[in-house]
Amino acid sequence: MITAVFSNFLVGTAEKPSRLAQVATRIADALIASRARSAAQELRRHEAFIQDLSRRQDHSALFLDQTDLLPTKI
Repeated sequence: MITAVFSNFLVGTAEKPSRLAQVATRIADALIASRARSAAQELRRHEAFIQDLSRRQDHSALFLDQTDLLPTKI
């Protein structure tokens, strides 16, 4: 024997969300989107900073392999 359970949600008689709930949902969505944009921007800044640091250190091997003696003060 199969028993079917029907709720108001499945039948379609659910009430429309209130105006306050809609406004609160929009505010929460806008806040979440703003935080996501800020996090993405911060991540791009960090990646650019790391790339800049690695570019600055690319030439360090040239300075480590110096065979000339340094001048001495008399």
